[in-house]
Amino acid sequence: MALQLLITSLAMGIVYGMVAMGMVLIWRAGGIVNFAQGELLMAGAFISYTLAETMGIPVWIALVACAVIMGLVGVVFHFITYWPLRNSWDITVIISTIGASIAMKEAATLIWGPAPLSVEPLVDGVARFSNVSIEWQFIVTIGVSAVLMAGIFYLLERTFLGHILQATVQDQYAASLIGIPVIVATSLTFAISALIAGVGGMLLAPVFFVTSTMGGITGLKAFAAVVIGGFGSVHGAIIGGIIVGFVDTFSGAYISSTYRDAIVFMFLIVVLVIRPQGLFGEKIAEKV
Repeated sequence: MALQLLITSLAMGIVYGMVAMGMVLIWRAGGIVNFAQGELLMAGAFISYTLAETMGIPVWIALVACAVIMGLVGVVFHFITYWPLRNSWDITVIISTIGASIAMKEAATLIWGPAPLSVEPLVDGVARFSNVSIEWQFIVTIGVSAVLMAGIFYLLERTFLGHILQATVQDQYAASLIGIPVIVATSLTFAISALIAGVGGMLLAPVFFVTSTMGGITGLKAFAAVVIGGFGSVHGAIIGGIIVGFVDTFSGAYISSTYRDAIVFMFLIVVLVIRPQGLFGEKIAEKV
């Protein structure tokens, strides 16, 4: 049972880490918290249902198609919620993302209906290790998520395009002065953020039923992962997501399945009391 919980915790945690990583990318690009990140995960789950179950596309091809579609959704999301309001107060843009999350949830209910939907797993069946049985979907979730996050981390840290994106994040005005198209760079960042959230939704879709409310609690737990890891830290978001996944799964198994969500946020409060800047955040000194 401990090994099963370990694999399940890692699979859930790495998905939380993906959603949290998308939040951090948008935070670094625009200095805002995207409270619609969970709904982008929900959109990915519904799109995967449409591609795989309604249109009959093979699940692995549907995964790639879902990633591309969610990238385009991210660009549209950028032009609706962030770009027209980029010179407004930060709270204005944050409220815009909250409004977008409500709109996306209601649109999903109108399009796909309120009834829970099921999606075929990427790899069906159970892997057996001695007397332990683990669903292949959890193992595939860990593998696909790890490869995707490693690729994005390499893109940001080791490529010329990644350096352009990071330069735009640091100072949009200075980036525009040296010829970097800021609108392209920020929209690409939003596209990457939506892409990884959407893929996370497709990976979770076979594990849970797909509903219009599935993104709410997932987005909140991803936000908790961002806070635990430290705002602005990509690797902190990933590690924070894994920590949240472990706390969530093990508390549900050994303490209470009813209060597992409450336990996660109680753990968040404890982390904030001990280390307010998060595990990988930096203290900001302010002169008075």
